[in-house]
Amino acid sequence: MRSILNSTSFSSIFPPLPNQVKDEKILYWLTITVSLLASLEFGQDYIKSVLNNSDYSLVQSLSYKLFWFVFIPFTFLLLRLQSKFNLNEGKKKILLKKFFLIILITLSHLLVFSLLLHIISFTINDQPWPLAILLTQKLSTRLYLGLSFYIIFSFIYHHFGQKTIKSIDQKSNLNTFRIKNGSKTTFIETQKINFIVSDGPYLEVSTLENKHVILDSLKNIIESLPENFKRIHKSTIVNTDQIESSKSRGNGDHDLFLKCGKTVRLSRNYAKPLKGILH
Repeated sequence: MRSILNSTSFSSIFPPLPNQVKDEKILYWLTITVSLLASLEFGQDYIKSVLNNSDYSLVQSLSYKLFWFVFIPFTFLLLRLQSKFNLNEGKKKILLKKFFLIILITLSHLLVFSLLLHIISFTINDQPWPLAILLTQKLSTRLYLGLSFYIIFSFIYHHFGQKTIKSIDQKSNLNTFRIKNGSKTTFIETQKINFIVSDGPYLEVSTLENKHVILDSLKNIIESLPENFKRIHKSTIVNTDQIESSKSRGNGDHDLFLKCGKTVRLSRNYAKPLKGILH
């Protein structure tokens, strides 16, 4: 399913979003979410008809589930319009604009949904459902669902988008590595680091010239290092550019021989990302 969705091109309808979150991933998770919600509501309708011993119209029930799938194009439209906002404006002003945009998108969603039901009703009923009544009904029963969905989705998109941007900014400005020891701060070239070893709450940063001890964790520090720094053991990070050769231990583990003359151990649990450089 994912491959089918990823192959679908929406660039002709919605220009690429100026954000690091890919359109294909948004489309995939949106489709999964609305399909799940539509299925749950469809099941609820069927159970309700059985319990009440009432007639059940499959076509009518399915047509009402279009409400959830209309979220897909309108969510892309919402994100596209939000990307036009001037980020230099104050946060309160941007939030106010987003709120009014979400209201407008929600109302447009309900209008389109009502119009679709009106058109479908010509094929399944002798008398079509009046558009005005449909719109009034949807405003009274679905408005809160639409607002809730768009508000939550907008918040999630913004949160993870900012997190991704922050991560990329960190990765792109890593020519130097800051080592703080008390009131003294030392800056070293990141690429001069050979490996980093954990010793309890402390880390030992090893360069060709010196060893520096800092208070930090491997899990935290690797987030601020370039891509060529890899975790090779629960207690070790290595600069892969410094690996000269490797030797298997026969149990999935390897010894990595560094250009500085040191040897570090690669655990089999961390070997997969380094498979291409092991020999």
